[in-house]
Amino acid sequence: MELFVYGKSMVPALIMLLTILVVVFSVSTPYFFSFTNFKAIISNIPVMAIMAIGMTFVLLIGGLDLSVGSILGFTIVAAVLFHGMRFPAWLVVIASLATGASLGAVNGLIITRLGINPVITTLGMMAFARGLASWFSLEIKILKTGRIYDQNFLLIARKWFPDSPQVIPVTLIYLVVLYVLISMALKYTRFGRRIYATGSNEYAAQLAGVNIRRVKFMTYMISGITASMAGVILLAQLGLGRDDAGTGAELEVITAVVLGGVSLSGGKGNLLGVIIAVLILGVIRNGMVHLETVTDISYYWREVVKGAVLIIAIVIDAARTMAATKNR
Repeated sequence: MELFVYGKSMVPALIMLLTILVVVFSVSTPYFFSFTNFKAIISNIPVMAIMAIGMTFVLLIGGLDLSVGSILGFTIVAAVLFHGMRFPAWLVVIASLATGASLGAVNGLIITRLGINPVITTLGMMAFARGLASWFSLEIKILKTGRIYDQNFLLIARKWFPDSPQVIPVTLIYLVVLYVLISMALKYTRFGRRIYATGSNEYAAQLAGVNIRRVKFMTYMISGITASMAGVILLAQLGLGRDDAGTGAELEVITAVVLGGVSLSGGKGNLLGVIIAVLILGVIRNGMVHLETVTDISYYWREVVKGAVLIIAIVIDAARTMAATKNR
C-alpha cells in the first residue's frame, strides 16, 4: 500500500479521511454541517497548526519536544504580566515571542551541549515552565484576574475579513503566511536541507560539514517561538490568561505531525500533510462536541479518540519505516 511507503505522499489519504469524517459528523449531528460551525473550526485551528509547524522541525531532526504546551501556558502568563506593566501591544508580542525563544533555546543548549536525551530535557522543561506559570499566577497581584483589555492586542486574533459578513479570520492568514515561508525555507534553503540531512543520517551530515549542534539548537528554539506565537494568539482570542492553558497540547501536536507523515525517526515528511492532519483533529474535536449534545456519549470519549488517533499514527509511521528499511 502506498500509505506505508515513504516517498509517497500522505496527502490523498488524509484528504479522503477528512472527507469521510465530515460526512459522518454531518449525518450524525444536525448542527455540524453549517457555515457557522465551519468558521468555528477554521478559527480554532491556527493555534494548534502553528505549534505543529514548530514540532515538525524537531521531528525532522529525529528529536521530540514535550514542553510546547507548557511554553504556551507560560507565554500566556508572561504576556498578561507584560500587559499589566503597561507595555504597548506590539511590545507584548515581541517580549512574549522572546520568552518562548528563550525557553526553546534552553532546551536546545541542554540537548546539544550536555548531551541529555530530548525526551528527558523537554519533560523537565514542561514541568519547569508549568510550575513557574502557576507560581507567577498565585504570587503576582496583576496576574490574579488574567484579563487583557487592550483592544489593539485583542484584535491580533479577533479581526475578520471582511468585517461583515465574517468569512476569513486573521489567524488563518497568519497560518497561511507562516506555512508558505516555512515550506519554502525547508525546501529551498541551506538550513532546510541541513535539517533533513541531520534527521536522515546524523553521522553522514556531520561528515559533510553540517554543524549538527547548531541545527538542533535552532530547531528547538523555533519550536519554542511557535509555541509562544500560538500562546499570543490564544490569549488574544480569549482575552483571559490562565496558567493551565495548553495542558496536554503536546500530545495533540505530536499526533498531528506524525499523522501528517513526518517520521518519528527523522528526515522524512513535509508541512502540507501536517496542516491537513491538524484540520482532521479539529474536525474530530468539534464533531465529538456536537455528538455529546445529541447523544449520551461521555466527554472522556474525546480523549479516547485522540489517543486512538495517536496510536494509529505511530503504527503507520512504524510500518512506513519498516517498509523503507526492507526496500533498501
